[in-house]
Amino acid sequence: MQLLGIFGHPITHSLSPDMQNAALQETGLDQKYVYLPFDILPKHLEAAVASLPVLGARGVNITLPHKEKVLPLLDDLDPQALAIGAVNTVLHENGRLKGYNTDGLGFIRSLREEGQCDPYGKTILLLGAGGAARAIAAAMILQGAKEIMILNRTLPRAEPIQEMIQNMGGTSSIYDFSPEDLTEKIQSAQIIINTTSVGLYPPDQSLLAEYLDGLHGGQLVADIIYHPQETLLLKQAKEKGCATLSGLGMLIYQGAEAFRLWTGVEAPVWAMRASLEKKLKKIDTSGNE
Repeated sequence: MQLLGIFGHPITHSLSPDMQNAALQETGLDQKYVYLPFDILPKHLEAAVASLPVLGARGVNITLPHKEKVLPLLDDLDPQALAIGAVNTVLHENGRLKGYNTDGLGFIRSLREEGQCDPYGKTILLLGAGGAARAIAAAMILQGAKEIMILNRTLPRAEPIQEMIQNMGGTSSIYDFSPEDLTEKIQSAQIIINTTSVGLYPPDQSLLAEYLDGLHGGQLVADIIYHPQETLLLKQAKEKGCATLSGLGMLIYQGAEAFRLWTGVEAPVWAMRASLEKKLKKIDTSGNE
């Protein structure tokens, strides 16, 4: 039995064990692998990563707050993970640990398969400038996006993402929430993506509440929040005639890519989705996260 898992702190909220073990069971690989959650304090991260080859583990997912701090602890980095500056998946092979970032790939697959939208040649508006925004921006540039606009409360936090985009040969601009022409900027975007936690808690908030005139039919508005599956932003966008996309697909497909890296088998995404929907329904019923 080979070990798979997830390193994070805290970790009790993670849905990765549910969907990954569902995938292992569906493919019969639960006879070879087991996926477990590990609550790893930041001060113990180095020791935890070093233990993977010793334990013969096949790999782990990495979540907050370790996605950036894990980089120098690995032997190799996938080019996309290096460009993003964050890792969410580690693969152990022949005594070496290689880091990947599947977040952006997960979003792109969700965008194409569930949103029926391709980023090639599109103008993208990212709300937020955190790790998820960085991963999605990198994936968008690699898929041929025309321009990426970043809207963030503080411009200095968005500047590293803009620099990354430009270093990758892309075009980018950054804005805070003050420009008078912000509605026009929003209107010009073909794909709008909320990468922040606004709409998760409290659930009655939307970053674009004051700029709804910028939304119109022909746009796709996505939110990486997956619970609730329809945030206030998505509800407002739908009322404006926009196509919408929740974050559940990104969660599933980033996990599916990690599953493929570890096992060499295409993940049964339908089984992963079913397990997540069952878990989220249970959370809704109990009222507990």
